[in-house]
Amino acid sequence: MRISKNRSGNYEVRFKTSTGYSTMSLKTKSMAEAKELVKRANIEELEIAAKVNALQRDAITSIVAGKNPHIQDIISEWKKYKENMSQSANTIFTQTSLLQSFASRYKITKLNQITETHISQYINEPGDIKAGARVQRLSAIKSLFQYCVANCYTLRDPSKLVAIDLSKLPHKAKERKKRVPITNFEYNHIIRNSDHFFKEATALAWWTGMRLSDIARLEWDSIDFENKTLIVHTKKTDTRICLPLMDPLLGGGQLLKVLSKLKVTDGKYCFPEQRKLDLDPSRRSTLSVYYGRLLSRLNIQGKSFHCLRHAFVSRCRKEKKTLEDIALWVGHSSQETTKIYSH
Repeated sequence: MRISKNRSGNYEVRFKTSTGYSTMSLKTKSMAEAKELVKRANIEELEIAAKVNALQRDAITSIVAGKNPHIQDIISEWKKYKENMSQSANTIFTQTSLLQSFASRYKITKLNQITETHISQYINEPGDIKAGARVQRLSAIKSLFQYCVANCYTLRDPSKLVAIDLSKLPHKAKERKKRVPITNFEYNHIIRNSDHFFKEATALAWWTGMRLSDIARLEWDSIDFENKTLIVHTKKTDTRICLPLMDPLLGGGQLLKVLSKLKVTDGKYCFPEQRKLDLDPSRRSTLSVYYGRLLSRLNIQGKSFHCLRHAFVSRCRKEKKTLEDIALWVGHSSQETTKIYSH
């Protein structure tokens, strides 16, 4: 603590706080009065409190520094925590892979080795890596540090001091992949030249806009043949959708024929083998890859299974269906999302 005069001739006091130094004007030209004001303001007590807080922080830091487990152990703990929180298995798999890659690339064995520079280099790596992929990298690291701070493995989160530098990304990395709907001609071409699951899945997606993962997980209980409805709880958002199978926009009965011809190989699931693939995060992309190969073989370029969803929404919009109604059918919580699918 130091009492001195400022440029106006008044006395001021400079003292230490828990966040640094602070200066307070005493608004008097008398040293005796200045000392009395300092005494009344308990400035000395404030400094002592600041020192005590600093000692407490040092003690906590010392304790935390001694609790610095191996990074692989932390990732394993974090993974179990995410599973207990019923997080998406696919998200957990992706984020775990990213964290493993991050630790391996920078030879990180302990948590306290991770710096802002490491994180920034990882998410702002030069090249054509899409902006979305960079967001995934940062999200994975942020999630890990949130867990570590909550468990007192560290007091600081370096990921909070890092951001994705979009200005350095090339045009290709900034552009979102454009989806183009499957055409009516292409749909019929696929139906004629595919069999079993992909033929049935193509018809289901064309007439309902369902995602490939939801079709793979379809249950017999979801199909109400008596009331001619299909009720599905979507995997991505756990949204309940109810589809009237006799609606003209849903095939006017064509979809009902597809569903009634499905072979029963399992008491609960319509496509048990495909469901197993979709449930395995390390193999869930297999169905999409195989479908992509089918499209390539049929000379349908630049499209994927998801383009059937775009085709369904676009067809509904063309027939004057409202965005609100379409959103209910495809399981979108926002009509703005549904609008993206309309071409």
